[in-house]
Amino acid sequence: MIATPGLYNLPAAEYLADPVVEPSLSASIARTLLDRSPRHAWHEHPRLNPLFQPDHDEKFDLGTAAHALLLEGPGEDRLVTIEADDWRTKASQEARAAARAAGKVPLLGRQVLEVMAMVSAARHRLTAHLDPPMPLAHGMPEATLVWQERDVWCRARLDWLHADHRTVDDYKTTVGSANPDAWTRGSLFGLGYDVQAAFYLRGVKAVFGLEADFRFVVQEAAPPYALSVIGLAPSVLQLAHRKVEYAIDRFAMEVKRQLDVLDRQLAEREYIAGPDYTIADMAIWPWY
Repeated sequence: MIATPGLYNLPAAEYLADPVVEPSLSASIARTLLDRSPRHAWHEHPRLNPLFQPDHDEKFDLGTAAHALLLEGPGEDRLVTIEADDWRTKASQEARAAARAAGKVPLLGRQVLEVMAMVSAARHRLTAHLDPPMPLAHGMPEATLVWQERDVWCRARLDWLHADHRTVDDYKTTVGSANPDAWTRGSLFGLGYDVQAAFYLRGVKAVFGLEADFRFVVQEAAPPYALSVIGLAPSVLQLAHRKVEYAIDRFAMEVKRQLDVLDRQLAEREYIAGPDYTIADMAIWPWY
């Protein structure tokens, strides 16, 4: 378990399981707290919910595969090619299930070709980007930051942290338009990506003491795979930081509430459900 704030290089599965000494707040949990409720955030948290199960949605597979190849290169072993025309056969479905169980992304052969074309187009367009630093270059992919704000542990997995720690790039794919105006009006606020940007920047400041810049690298998932590099206005980030502050407060209050319930329960008995050690004590262990 990580008990020291800093920069870490972790496998995706380890990061997603929450490797911090106490249940930590991530950007996705922060968005759930803001958009839904503490109960929803509890349900989606891998440490707070003893029955937590990762959710896989096939519609994100192409984007996840492009993300892995573009950021981590052709040696990335998270992808599995299934030699089939579609997913209708029992054999292809079993192969897909086995790949998911191993924490990998299953793709049909034709989908692999689509992803390779998409990544090739992205690299070509990024090479031509004029404003330094070049996006998704000269830095660390999938960088994990762990820090504390007040009594809350926080964690973030940055798509790309530049070597000087002054720029963070985040790669997004979209079935819609990568036009900056259209994407900003839709996905940026609709999917809470403004909160993600502010949350990551807080992590950089906490770990390195730097005020960094944040850029979204947005690419369309269909030919010609148009791509835009999008920054955020100071006013947008200012509002997003206020949202993050509220999410941190809600997370801290909910954890404190749960600990208070636990303290009251254990003040009157040796174990959660009475005088004997039971499955209730086992189930509550992952919470804390």
